[in-house]
This record gives sequence, C-alpha cells and structure tokens, in this order.
Amino acid sequence: MTIRAKHRKRYKLVPCAMAPDGQIISPEEAVRGNLYRCPECKKALSLRFSKLQNPYFAHTNKIKCKLEHSSVVLAKHVLHLVLTRWMKGSGDPVEVQPFCEKRYELPREEIHQIKLNHGIRIHPKRTLHSHLSLLDQHGYPILHIEIRDKPRTRHIKHPSWLEVSAEEVLSNPYLLSSLNPYTNFSTSIPTQLNLFDFAPPYPSLPSHH
Repeated sequence: MTIRAKHRKRYKLVPCAMAPDGQIISPEEAVRGNLYRCPECKKALSLRFSKLQNPYFAHTNKIKCKLEHSSVVLAKHVLHLVLTRWMKGSGDPVEVQPFCEKRYELPREEIHQIKLNHGIRIHPKRTLHSHLSLLDQHGYPILHIEIRDKPRTRHIKHPSWLEVSAEEVLSNPYLLSSLNPYTNFSTSIPTQLNLFDFAPPYPSLPSHH
C-alpha cells in the first residue's frame, strides 16, 4: 500500500536516521554537517529545512527506497523511533491493546533491545520475520510486532505475536491495537522461547521489508 498524503506531510517520508554512532535519531536531534544514513536502505541522508525552518531528512541522491513508497516500511521506522525514544525515558508510554481486550502499557524496564526484521525459526525449514521484536535482557522475546496493510486471513496463534495496521501506527504509534485474536500480551515476561503453535496448513510467510 502506498503512503497517504497526510502521512507524507507528517513524516516527510524519512522520519529518522542512523547517526554515525549507530543511534536512531529524529530530525530535531540532528546536527548540521554530520553524516546520516537511511535506516532502511543505508544510503546517505541530508538534513534539510522547510521554509519555516523545520528540520527534516531526505535522501541525498534520488534512489528507490521502500521507506518512501511503502506504508508498512514507513510505519516500521516511525514505531522504531517512538520506541527508541521511549526506552531512553522521553516520549509518551506505548500501549498494546489485545484483540477486544483492555490496554497494557509496555514494560519499559523489561525491554533491553529492539530488533528490526527479526527472524524467528519455527520449523527446520520455516522462518517468520517480525518487523520489530522487543527482547528482554536474556534475548528472549517479549513481543513480536508485524505491521500489515490488512489482516491475515489465517492468524498466527502465538500470544506474543502482534499484528497491527500500518495505517493505525502512522495515525497513532503510541497505541498498538492487535488485528490478531490470538494475541494475549501481558506484562509477564516469558521465561523461554516457545515454538509457534499453528493450525495446519501453515500460513504463508509474511513479506520481508
């Protein structure tokens, strides 16, 4: 799905950048003259300013980057920026709302790492990729987040697999409402990595962004 005009205007297509030290930063945190790279394609970004002197990132050269054309990819990096800032102690808390249930605030003190495009092996010949995975201090998953243009026809039956709408993330990245009726997230942290429980036949792999 292409990016709607209101989201293009809000995020300027490149909502964040990789700084020289590897940190993810917003345009407001950027410094003139530093080298920044796109978090998706890793190509050079330029720090630019609007007529009202509002900073924003743009690709230095014209290239085909999914971040500028896919609502799912844009939502992934918007959410990554929000979660990164929140983990550092700034920004509003991020909440998860399982399917037709009450909201839960993500346990910031338990989350130690965010991985993008994290591969999870569920079978010797089958691997799923979450867009973002939140891991605890031991590397075990607290939550796997999959961003979609539309809900799956066959949902993944695992309590920590969260399917969310790209449109909803771009509208409000602070509330992650599940499209998956099998998500049953709570603030309790899993003690071990369990295999996913699928009802045969296995669903197809999600596209890798």
